[in-house]
Amino acid sequence: MRALNRLYRRARFFVKRVMSFDRERVLQFARQSATLSKAPLWWVVIDMAWCAVRYETTFENYSEWDFRLLRARERKTYMTDPKSFHLSRKLNDNTQRSIFDDKLRFAEHFGDELGRAWLDVSVTGVEELGEFVRRFDRIITKNPGGVGGNGIALRDTADIDDIDALRGDLLASGQTLVEEVLVQHPEMARLYPGSVNSLRVVTYLDPDDEVHVLAAVLKVGNGGVIDNFSNGGMYTMLDDGGRALHAASDEEGHPFEVHPITGVAITGYQVPLYDEVLALVDTLARRVPALPYIGWDIAITPDRPVVIEGNHNTGVFQSKPSVSGIRRGLLPRYRAAMRF
Repeated sequence: MRALNRLYRRARFFVKRVMSFDRERVLQFARQSATLSKAPLWWVVIDMAWCAVRYETTFENYSEWDFRLLRARERKTYMTDPKSFHLSRKLNDNTQRSIFDDKLRFAEHFGDELGRAWLDVSVTGVEELGEFVRRFDRIITKNPGGVGGNGIALRDTADIDDIDALRGDLLASGQTLVEEVLVQHPEMARLYPGSVNSLRVVTYLDPDDEVHVLAAVLKVGNGGVIDNFSNGGMYTMLDDGGRALHAASDEEGHPFEVHPITGVAITGYQVPLYDEVLALVDTLARRVPALPYIGWDIAITPDRPVVIEGNHNTGVFQSKPSVSGIRRGLLPRYRAAMRF
């Protein structure tokens, strides 16, 4: 019966993918895989469809983790976005998810671990906003419901001369969360100073009250003010001690042994204060036990690590085989921790 349920779920997922088929987007991923593997494009498209059913991959997953290069036994080891989504729906209490969906609620719930001042424009007046703006050289404004780095703007306060107009603009755009800009640790700034280079640490709080780190990722900006993978940034995986296992890669799969702007080596890069990062995510994971499976975005300030946000439906991060040489995914690690 379980096998039939799994087959039904995978078939249903594949039908949904076909119904929402974006031909150009799919062909973009297929061409990347075809170029990498030297396989005919038509064969790659067929293989992508097969993997969607057999391994529950999205077309993005197929390209990102070089499935065209992998053998069947290697493909079986990869966590995928659909698998992660199913786990999130199964493990995380739906009634509590707004704590993570709304950045204002998140700030209220985890305020002591944010490490930065913040303001809700929707419930404060012009005078209080003006006092907040005058405290800092720069501020960052966010849409509380934004995802993937969208709905975020960095503003120099010297350029703000009309607080009333600023408040109206923020209310109109939905960027009602105003925050102090974090100052990152000098070692993180050395890697790339144009953005706050953050970590994504995926944790699971098991029924025995043990916190497992399922994946640890270093995200790095590359020419922009945001380090998100979908906004021009890159990422690499970290070992259990916070050291970069291999080169970083961007959304197009380009490898970066060293940062193209700063020239700092990425392979082997050691994240500062990593023991404190692990202590922080352990504390955070216990704060909302009704949602045991969370991806935490962590920044490293000169004094301590702080939390940027949490993701109850966290994306999946794994080593890209063509960049790292690693041909094994993290599904066994997830299974061992979650006992499924």
